Amino acid sequence: MGTVIEAIYDGESFRPLRKVKLPKGTKVKVLIGETIWDMMNEIEGIEVKVNIGDVFEDVRGRKRVRY
Repeated sequence: MGTVIEAIYDGESFRPLRKVKLPKGTKVKVLIGETIWDMMNEIEGIEVKVNIGDVFEDVRGRKRVRY
C-alpha cells in the first residue's frame, strides 16, 4: 500500500503541501493525472449505454503493456 502526498510543482521540484516524514533519499513515484474516481465524478449524471461493470471487467482482463 502506498501513501498519497499532494504536492505543487514549482518548475524545478515538487513541494509537498504538508510536512512529510520520509528519510532523505527515499525513492518516490510521482503519478500525474486524474484517478478513476476523479473521472467518475466528472461523468456522474451523464447517461451511458453500457454497463460500467462490464467495462471494468474488460479493463481488468487486459494485459498490462509497458512502452
